[in-house]
Amino acid sequence: MSPETEGMSTDSLAVYVIGQGLNEDMAIRLAATRLARTHARVEVIAEPDHRERFDKLLGALPGLEVTAFEGTVHTPLAGWKEALERLFAAGHAGEVLLTGSHVFGPTGPADPSAPGGYGRPDGAALLAPYWHDCGKDHRLSAAEAPDRVPMLDFTVISPGLMADAAFRAFWRDLAPRADAWRDMLDGPVALGRLLEDGGHEVAYAVPDETAGSAEPRHFEVDRLLAAGAPCLPVSVLLLDPLLHDVGAIDLRAAIDRLRAEDPDLYAAVIRFATRHVKARDFCTIAGQYEIVPTTDSAPQRAGGRRFGPVAVFIHAFYAEMMPEFWEIIGRLPGDAHLFLTTATEANAGAIRAFLDDKGWPAEAREVRVVEENRGRDMSSLFITWRDVALSGRYEVALRLHSKRTPQVSRQVGENFKDHLFDNLAASPGYVNNVLDLFEAQPDLGLVLPPLVHVGFGTLGHAWYNNKRTLAALAAEMYIDVPLDDHTPVAPYGTMYWFRLDALRKMFDWRWKWTDYNAEPHHIDGGVAHVQERLIGYAVHDRGYRIVQVMQPRRAAQDYARLEYKAQMYAAHCSSNNVVDQKLELDTRGLPLRRALYRSLRDVYGRTLTRYPRSREILKPFKNVAVFLLLQRRD
Repeated sequence: MSPETEGMSTDSLAVYVIGQGLNEDMAIRLAATRLARTHARVEVIAEPDHRERFDKLLGALPGLEVTAFEGTVHTPLAGWKEALERLFAAGHAGEVLLTGSHVFGPTGPADPSAPGGYGRPDGAALLAPYWHDCGKDHRLSAAEAPDRVPMLDFTVISPGLMADAAFRAFWRDLAPRADAWRDMLDGPVALGRLLEDGGHEVAYAVPDETAGSAEPRHFEVDRLLAAGAPCLPVSVLLLDPLLHDVGAIDLRAAIDRLRAEDPDLYAAVIRFATRHVKARDFCTIAGQYEIVPTTDSAPQRAGGRRFGPVAVFIHAFYAEMMPEFWEIIGRLPGDAHLFLTTATEANAGAIRAFLDDKGWPAEAREVRVVEENRGRDMSSLFITWRDVALSGRYEVALRLHSKRTPQVSRQVGENFKDHLFDNLAASPGYVNNVLDLFEAQPDLGLVLPPLVHVGFGTLGHAWYNNKRTLAALAAEMYIDVPLDDHTPVAPYGTMYWFRLDALRKMFDWRWKWTDYNAEPHHIDGGVAHVQERLIGYAVHDRGYRIVQVMQPRRAAQDYARLEYKAQMYAAHCSSNNVVDQKLELDTRGLPLRRALYRSLRDVYGRTLTRYPRSREILKPFKNVAVFLLLQRRD
């Protein structure tokens, strides 16, 4: 017997089902490893087409065997039925744990000395992680269900219940389906009824007072984990963000608890989320936003940070902006290294002279002239500084550039620039607080200001003409994550903090100057605007998180305007429920004029992408079309 399995019951067995759906190797490997430490045998059931894959991933673990589904339904309930019927036939007399890849778990470390590893109370026929409250679920009002039924996500079955004839008959007669609600009725609800009628005691891993909703595993996931639940349902990450809103689900609290108490399981959750959940959905449901104080939260911090000096990449196309950049540079740690690009040798000389005058050490800076005036701040980072980014000398970096937005009024452009600078480097204390986030959270890959919506029509429309080109480019670069529907999580204005490894694919890719449109044809659909929106997806593809940060004054101001817009939109709906409002908007459809507008806008965008120089010819016709199609008609 190995040291890992010493002390466990020799007849303890775990059944782990990898059903059809989204499955992430990291979470599955962690679960199987933990189960193998606490059970003499682990049976993993996978789809036939994936059996070899999981055998390679898990086969070396002690006491573990990978088998394939025998039937055509590949759900957790179907896998448990197949495994239990084999155990009944073999006369298995020990305790059995049922779980699968549809949950993250077990939370750990488990206690190997407990029966089965998870402490089923004496006298309990079954230990479930949590319950479904049938009395509060209107869908079950006519089902004659018990008040509570055990959810089987991580369930320990006693030897006595394994031997019970009615329990065996239940599983023998069960007919799993590829329908989640039917499986709920035929599985947990029917089993709960059988257990109640048979007088079998059901215990739960959390106290009765922990939760009060109909479905705690979704709506009160934070309380369940705090109370000791052994798993986190994958499905809570896949719920519509509007359901998170209506149910006031606090997924952020659950994830933060895992980070503090079970870093390995936390990492598995984040890997799944960044790989399989749309970036904006995850940022919303997991609260990946921070209001950062402008005063230093740890003024007595001792020594430097683990990741060393910060690299600051500045594209100073407008060299006269150096005094403004100096204000930002003055808020950075003293060991920052500056990497500046500009358009001409004359500008480069002026920038060096400016830094000399300010006393910035020559060994902590470098100034380069871009090879071509294409791609603006994007090419000057991903081409000009590629060697530095891939050198391994720096872990965390800040991207800045001389922001001007000539397509809008001066006031709107200046507000956009302030939005970026204020939310990236509002003060020395603010910068220290942001860097502390990178220090404390190694999975943090990108820190950026939130979507600018003051003065810009970005809400719900920020893809503009870039999604089609981005999807094709992402496929070429093997960036394999789901794209957002309407507004990608992106560093609009292209200023942001980042961990260099998080953007490895962006720096590895061999961008060429000719990939970018020649000036002045810097348009949506061109590579530069596509890269702006690709950055966040590259970060998620590497398994890192994105956090949007705001300084308090900016947060208050932007929230006030955002709430006003939301109030205005909601007032046009007949219901006050956000889910009903969305349904109403979805069923209204588009009026003919607006549908025509969207079609023409797509054609216009694709034309400009292919023929950038045609903008000056087509723009007057576009403006007339917009006026005719979108003007209000009373």
